[in-house]
Amino acid sequence: MSAFFKYFAQGGILMYPLALVSILALAVIVERAIRLRWGRLFDPVLTEAVQTHLESGELDKASERCSSGSALVARVLGAAVKEYSSTDADMETALQESGQRELQVLYSNLSVLSTVSRVAPLMGLLGTVIGMIGAFEVLSKAGVGKEDMAGQIRIALITTATGLIIAIPTVIADAYFRSRIRKIVAHFEEIFIDVVKSSKIAASRREQ
Repeated sequence: MSAFFKYFAQGGILMYPLALVSILALAVIVERAIRLRWGRLFDPVLTEAVQTHLESGELDKASERCSSGSALVARVLGAAVKEYSSTDADMETALQESGQRELQVLYSNLSVLSTVSRVAPLMGLLGTVIGMIGAFEVLSKAGVGKEDMAGQIRIALITTATGLIIAIPTVIADAYFRSRIRKIVAHFEEIFIDVVKSSKIAASRREQ
């Protein structure tokens, strides 16, 4: 731990904003890892129950079942069923509209990761510039020692390395979460297809 504090102190003033953005990125990564867990998004039992109620034309029971669920799919299907039952929209349109509204939560805070992945290397580069400016100032003074020169170069290298250390895992995390979201959205689309089929079954039964 003492080595870390020594490393931090040698990096100069820019280590503080770098530490801040690293904490911010870590917080977002942990939050997204929790929020994007499959169990928090999907509930197969609830989905099947909603489909059964829709096939039977029991829209009130389908809505009540969605209200009792805690997964994201419950909110999406609940909003769709409510719109389907209270407007002239068909189930496919209702699902598209509710999906566009409710699934935006999947992308929450990802812009923070993108920003950190861009800003951290720039902060490191700024530290490099500051360190090199300091190095040239040391060179311009008479009687300075090698330690003073080495200290300024150390600042330049530490801030650059720190910026990259923050940016690289942040870029990887951002790419991973976006890939995971694409898979999540694809699974939601499969559920939507099944729900639309259930609503069509109910419609065909009414016509008979």
